[in-house]
Amino acid sequence: MLISLIMPTLNRYDDIYLLMKSLENQTYKNFELIVVDQNQNDKVKDIVDKYSDKLDIKYIKSPKLGLSYNRNLGIDMAKGQIIGFPDDDCEYENDTLEKVVNFFEKSIEYKIYSCKTMDKNKVDAFKKMHDGICDIVSTNVLDTITSITFFVNFGSDKYTKFDEKLGVGGEYGSGEEIDYVLNLLTLGFRGRYFGDDLIYHPAKKHSKSKEKYERDYNYGRGFGALCKKQIVYRKDYKFLKVMISKLVRNIGGLILSSNKDYHSATIKGRVNGFRQYKL
Repeated sequence: MLISLIMPTLNRYDDIYLLMKSLENQTYKNFELIVVDQNQNDKVKDIVDKYSDKLDIKYIKSPKLGLSYNRNLGIDMAKGQIIGFPDDDCEYENDTLEKVVNFFEKSIEYKIYSCKTMDKNKVDAFKKMHDGICDIVSTNVLDTITSITFFVNFGSDKYTKFDEKLGVGGEYGSGEEIDYVLNLLTLGFRGRYFGDDLIYHPAKKHSKSKEKYERDYNYGRGFGALCKKQIVYRKDYKFLKVMISKLVRNIGGLILSSNKDYHSATIKGRVNGFRQYKL
């Protein structure tokens, strides 16, 4: 089974070597890496050229910015039965791709695999993810999916694409990977999550600044837009519980937490994203 790994990249160079090294060390070798370069310079191309005799790499120079837009560019180039979306600063364990393929070969009723992400010090990279093994459903998708941890076995079926309004560089600054998986679940795909399997990613660094407030607001807008898609357009009313629990946590944080700016920006973003998103 051929795996297509689609990696948009912007403003990262040295970190890409870590991903390339982890791909070079994979025990499963039947994969292609599709690099979608959003930079105006040729630094990424120089890195790709250094690995062109070691890895099967397709290189695309993108005409514009946007994470979902550029993942879709990569999807258009993909040939694999399985697709995944590594970040330009993540690292796979040596047997990550082997585990993915073995799972799909042994569990043909499942089409989505996901696992946990942490940094090399075993600190949560993006958020606290689920411990243990479980099926992926709409009510736990926030705890079982990040963009770098899920793989989809499309087989001979047509690939689905990302909503280009969602994600960094889009109109709504997050939620594209969750929306992608929720769409697959709506289409009847089944998913399985493995909390003991890891993909490494540097942990988020928290700071206080105007830029961070704007980023938290934009991420909040993405989540609000995601909730509207799932609840209003897909009519998944169970997702109301997910949305309400997040808002209650933010309201509690606004009252009790020292990080009031984060909760304020996130609440405003989520409310506005829900109000403003339209298909």
